[in-house]
Amino acid sequence: MVRIVTDSTSDIPRPMAEEYGIRVVPAIVNFGLESFREGVDLSPSEFFARLVASPTLPTTSQPSVGEFMEAYAEAGRSGEPVLGIHLGSTFSGLYDAARLASQSMPERAVTVYDSGLLSMGLGLMVLEAAKAARRGATVEQLLRLLDSLKPRTRVIAVLDTLEYLRKGGRLSRVSATLGRMLSIRPVIQVFDNRLDQLARTRHRMNSLNRLLEFAQTHAPFDHLVVLHAAAANAADWVAERLARLNSGVKPAIIEAGSVIGTHAGPGAVGFACITRR
Repeated sequence: MVRIVTDSTSDIPRPMAEEYGIRVVPAIVNFGLESFREGVDLSPSEFFARLVASPTLPTTSQPSVGEFMEAYAEAGRSGEPVLGIHLGSTFSGLYDAARLASQSMPERAVTVYDSGLLSMGLGLMVLEAAKAARRGATVEQLLRLLDSLKPRTRVIAVLDTLEYLRKGGRLSRVSATLGRMLSIRPVIQVFDNRLDQLARTRHRMNSLNRLLEFAQTHAPFDHLVVLHAAAANAADWVAERLARLNSGVKPAIIEAGSVIGTHAGPGAVGFACITRR
């Protein structure tokens, strides 16, 4: 059976990863001189508590080539082929590290795939691949499956504040200050290795309603989950309303991890979906 490996930016909850036999390579989150393995040493709730209390933004770093090699070797220890499905290559050097690791292991059958996504957009693709692998799919069949899912998978979210983009150097102080004064909340989309702004909204309720409008444009769905960054109540509100677009089924709610939370900041809410053909 093909063994599936991903990284912690997929935001797949640990029990779900264990259920489907998915090995997750953790990224690193640094608060000052303290370093934590995402999802191993630091849970999402612990991370956001630290984030709000910290005067400076934490930094994140990708797993090393050696850590990827170790994960691939462990996953395929009995000689099984390994398929690594990872964070989009334009968002970090993580994919390049994973690819270099696979190329450094010619004695093992390791294939690496660029999802073009992050968070549970990546997570949904990984889960579908893991299910297919259990049904006996080969690496070639899994790659064709991923290629078919990629143009139908996206993440759309609304940020509650621009402050963390400013702290991370992705926005000027002036823009962040104006955004706070005007209560501006951007709606963003991650799709095919791009991060685009879909809309700029004012005030919390307007932004959540706009998020629902974008969801409606992509319905119906094969798979749908709601994501949040320390915003459980807003996520539940969104999930209740998305059920109407999801055959009456309330989608699962998943809290984003440390890497995504560092850049999105607390209060972010969104959804990841695979649209129906």
